[in-house]
Amino acid sequence: MTKIHGYCQRCNAPIFLNCTVDWYGNTVATLNCWNGHYHWINIENIETDLPPETAKDLVAHLSFFSLP
Repeated sequence: MTKIHGYCQRCNAPIFLNCTVDWYGNTVATLNCWNGHYHWINIENIETDLPPETAKDLVAHLSFFSLP
């Protein structure tokens, strides 16, 4: 069972904590509602001292899928 971590300030939908692995093997943890409004995204192994113009383009596409 998935735990609800509050409700979205934009749409009042439940907020969930998600953890997945991206195509590059980085662990991606997100706290977001089911309508796609993100409270935060944490990507492990991403440099934190990148210039702001580079850092804003790191998450161009984020998707989730279920494994059989």
